[in-house]
This record gives sequence, C-alpha cells and structure tokens, in this order.
Amino acid sequence: MSQPTLPKNEPAQDSRTTPAAPRPGASIPGKLHKGRTLNLQAFGIYMAAVIIFLIFGLLNPNFLTSGNLRDIAVSASVNAIIGLGITFVIITGGIDLAVGSIASFVGIVTATLMVNAGTSPFLALLAGIALGLVCGAINGLLITKLKLPPFIATLGTMSIYQGFAYVVTNGRPVYNVPKDFVFMLNSYVGGIPVAVILVAVLAILCWLLLRRTVFGQNVIATGGSEETAWLSGVRVDRVKIAVYALSGVLAGVGGLVIVARINAAQTDAGSPYLLTAIAAAVIGGANLMGGEGRIAGTLVGALILGALTNGLVLLNVPSFYEQIVTGLVVVIAVALDQGSKGWPLLKKRKSEPQKEATA
Repeated sequence: MSQPTLPKNEPAQDSRTTPAAPRPGASIPGKLHKGRTLNLQAFGIYMAAVIIFLIFGLLNPNFLTSGNLRDIAVSASVNAIIGLGITFVIITGGIDLAVGSIASFVGIVTATLMVNAGTSPFLALLAGIALGLVCGAINGLLITKLKLPPFIATLGTMSIYQGFAYVVTNGRPVYNVPKDFVFMLNSYVGGIPVAVILVAVLAILCWLLLRRTVFGQNVIATGGSEETAWLSGVRVDRVKIAVYALSGVLAGVGGLVIVARINAAQTDAGSPYLLTAIAAAVIGGANLMGGEGRIAGTLVGALILGALTNGLVLLNVPSFYEQIVTGLVVVIAVALDQGSKGWPLLKKRKSEPQKEATA
C-alpha cells in the first residue's frame, strides 16, 4: 500500500510523533479555546451592540419600538444567513467573494422556474438550494484541486455566477412570484417573521455543526494549522470543499429570502450583501487569519449593521453615509480584535527578517 505524500514544502515527520486525530471535546490546534480572553472579546461585541441600540434609542424614540426592532431583525436576516456560511469559510482561513453572485443566481433561477416553467414553489426552493450547493462546491474544488488562492478563485466565480444570472433572463427581472413561495419565507408565525425564525434555526444548526461535531473541530483545526490538521488525520481538502459548499447553500437561502421579500427576482439583488455579510462575520469575531469564529458573534454583527442602517435612516442621514459607517465599524472591530491579541500579524512580520538572518 502506497504511503500518503505530504503537501509540497511541508517537512516529513516521524509517524511516531504524529498527533492523534482530534476527538469531540478535545483541545485542537485552533484559536477558539482562549478561555477568558475570548469571553472578554465576545462580551465586548455584545456591549457594543447594546450601546449602539441605546444611542439610537436616545436620538430617536421610534428606534426601540417593537415594530422597528422587528424591521431591524428582518433587514439583518439576509446578512446573518449568508454571514453564517462565510464564518465557516473564514475559520478555515479562506474567503468567499462569490456569495453575493450565488444569491443573485439562485434567486433568478428559482423565480424563473416558478414563473416561466410552472414549477411548484417547494420544488423550486429545493432546486435553488441545490444550485447554491453546486456553486459552492465548485469554489471548493477550484481551491483544493487546482490550488487556486481562495481570493482569486472566488473572485473569478463571482463574475461567472453573476454573468449566469444575467444570461438566464437576458438581464431582465422576474416578477409575479407565486404567493405560496412568498408566504413560505416572508410571512409571520405568532407575530414573528419567518425570516427571523429561519435565521434562528440555521444559527442553532450551524452552532451544533461547529461546536458539537467532529466536522466542526476539523474546520477549526484546518484554520489553526493545515499541516498539523493533515498530520492529525484530517482530510483538509474534503473539509474545505464541504465548507464552501455550505457557504453556497446559505448564500442560496439568502437569495431565496431576498426574492420573497421583494416579491421579485433581480439579476443583481444579492450583490450588495457580499461585503456586509463578510462584515457581519468579521465584526462578530471571525479572524481573517483563520482558526477563529463565532456563530453568535456573526448574528450580533448582522444586528449591528442592521441597527446602523435603520438608525441612520430614522435620523435622516443620507444613505451613502451608510457605507462609510459600515467600513469604519469593520476597521475598528478588526483593530480591536488584533490589539487584544497583541497584533500577532505584526509580530509575525517582524520575526521574518530574524529567521532569514539566522538561515
């Protein structure tokens, strides 16, 4: 039987010193087990959300009304859904720039199936989710099999999927989406919007997947150190493909929610959610260097962005200032995160000349 070969540029190690495969509940080479430091960081994110809500509540009494809070939750739902998938990707040390285009592509295909092909809403919904899965898996295959950097691979597929969205309807929107489909994703259950319930269910499932399964620990291990994860028996390529497939599925679900909300499908409807979904994950504590991310943090990040947008509208601030505020919030969140860890990236860069000098 042939022996497995190490990835290029990775030193071989004695099998006797190879770490054992990660076990559920065991400590793994990621960055999620930081004890008190991590708890303080998470607490800071929650406090920031509370402060933002209180400030807007003081500036405009209508902000904290039940109806407006419900609107904030609904508006944040798409960012939250797509952000959950991106959180998994970022934990592995990757990035997915194609999620907005996948959302647009899935939305336009699903609406076309229902309106032009007469497909039932439920079957069209399943087809849309399957399409998102395929698009995400393709991203994973490009990254693992062709060894393309995640940024380049998903930058390319972002353009490809967006182009397909235009091709399907020659750039035209699709209207008259069946009411049954709208009802499935844009109605209320006991006064709670279905979109909010969907976010809660998906968040619980994602938390269980990340924290209570071997797959979740493999995701964290891959982001902490691919070499160590590989030596521990983790099939890194399979983990990455699965993570990008999951991101595609959730991006597709986000696209379906968009269609239900506006009762139509537009060819570029998902594009605005790319940066905001990534921002939600980053604000929530996902480390772009990999190995760290929190499901609850992503939800809070999406709520923060939703509150900022809603609050600025209530204060009659011009909409184009929203992008400036969102960018500032992301920069501040990342700076605080890196500062709390002693600026590890800066230390890494400083240590590189010393290694070269001693080589």
